[in-house]
Amino acid sequence: MKEIAEDKKAGPVEGAEGSSAAGKKGAGNGARKGSVVRVISVTSGKGGVGKTCCVVNLAISLAREGKRVLVFDADLGLCNLDVMLGLSPKYNINHVLRGEKQIEDVIVKGPEGIMVIPAASGISELTNLNAEQRLALTSSMEMLDKDVDIMIIDTGAGISNNVMFFNTAAQEIIVVVTPEPTSLTDAYALMKVLMKKHGEKSFKLLVNTARGEKE
Repeated sequence: MKEIAEDKKAGPVEGAEGSSAAGKKGAGNGARKGSVVRVISVTSGKGGVGKTCCVVNLAISLAREGKRVLVFDADLGLCNLDVMLGLSPKYNINHVLRGEKQIEDVIVKGPEGIMVIPAASGISELTNLNAEQRLALTSSMEMLDKDVDIMIIDTGAGISNNVMFFNTAAQEIIVVVTPEPTSLTDAYALMKVLMKKHGEKSFKLLVNTARGEKE
């Protein structure tokens, strides 16, 4: 991954040369487990670890290998993926949830042809989706299956209900950490909740901004 690069260490992603992540998960509770689309969530216990930067690098790397990549900014109330990519979307996921737009209407094209579903900014109601909104969102995503090879979900940080929902909806979970003690402890807490409350047993740890192998 050459774009917006930060130092990071992790296991390789199958089908993504030079990228840092992933692997098959065990059984979980997510709504898209049976999807033919490969769904990867990129998450973290705390903010400021470079998670979105890792998402962008992974998406661009996969797109350069000919994959049709869709990136979903799932930090729904505090979007920043579009800002990092230099995009100015007219519509976002909030318009879909309110029934004003179809999911395909809000998708914007990013670098290397990656597709982006932008989140909203400063809308507190989106930080905790209800059951009806989750169902609507899942149904909308399924309509895109024929146009997408890989979906990358850029979750928010922490252990909120939204973060749990989007992680369990993925087939693979990548947890981004830095060598800072608070990042490590929060990442452990995140994985602990996902395992104990949602039955997730497989995680890939991506260490970002490490200064060497010892870290």
